[in-house]
Amino acid sequence: MNHKNTLFYLLAFLCNMPVAQAAPLTKEAFETMTRPIAFNRAGLELFFIEQFNVPTYTEHILPSHFGHLAHFLHYSNTIVEPYDFVLTVFDIFHTRMKDTHWVNALSFSLLLEQLPRYLQTMCMQKEQETLQESIKDILYKRFISRFTKYSQNPLDGINTFDTFLNTIDEVINPTAQEISELVTKAAQKRPVTDLQNIVSRFIESALEKIVWNPQTQQDSWDCVCILAEQINHLHTCGIIQSSKTVNHLYWSLLYRYGYFLRSTKDILVPALFDYIKEDLAARHHDWLATPEVEGFLTPKKDYLKYIIWECIAEKEMQRQ
Repeated sequence: MNHKNTLFYLLAFLCNMPVAQAAPLTKEAFETMTRPIAFNRAGLELFFIEQFNVPTYTEHILPSHFGHLAHFLHYSNTIVEPYDFVLTVFDIFHTRMKDTHWVNALSFSLLLEQLPRYLQTMCMQKEQETLQESIKDILYKRFISRFTKYSQNPLDGINTFDTFLNTIDEVINPTAQEISELVTKAAQKRPVTDLQNIVSRFIESALEKIVWNPQTQQDSWDCVCILAEQINHLHTCGIIQSSKTVNHLYWSLLYRYGYFLRSTKDILVPALFDYIKEDLAARHHDWLATPEVEGFLTPKKDYLKYIIWECIAEKEMQRQ
């Protein structure tokens, strides 16, 4: 199979196929929906026809199972130029994510943990800096090679100087040619902003639907902190481009957790709110301290404290 042409065409073609009607999730259906992908034409056809394009996949599988996305990313390591492939994969999974009603927090955290392994190399390409460093490296090597030659026969007369002038083209011409080829290749490179943007949008879509298990209440706050750390790490790795985007993702996470606290407060125990307050007092959370775009906006930490006290007050009123 031609990875660059046939596979991309297959992905685009199959994602436009009409989807089947929803069906209940039986044990057999679950096993079918989570079956690993075979990366050949027949295997991809089966994946899209029997799994990805079936409504059951977005209703029950994708919200809690990101194994197929990780499988595609792992397969991208076998492609010489994987950029377009990875961009297409995130695009189609992001489209399917729009049809989900919830996302499992733990499963999503496991996915975020894997992203640097697959995306960091592509997203850390800083073309201009790399080009400058490469040009300096070329000039340095050329200079060292000529310096070594003439240091063995120092300039001690007009003949030697004339020789230097006559042979200087031997340095300039190949150096100029090598730099020209380097600049041309750099100009042909695809910018990574498209990939960074689609990954950020995918993450934000998931965060806006994320859910935690109210039965493991203290774990929910720990999971929030881990997700925030993972978002920051993705920024450090160059996968999330700007600090402004990071701040938006922090707010998406915080708003969703506030919704979780408010909607499940009737079954949440006071120990959870005490646990969060004690953690906020004992530890400095960089993500909660991230400055807002404008100084008059409510800080994230204050917003969280307000949600906690609101939930505590409402629970107290219900007890009276």
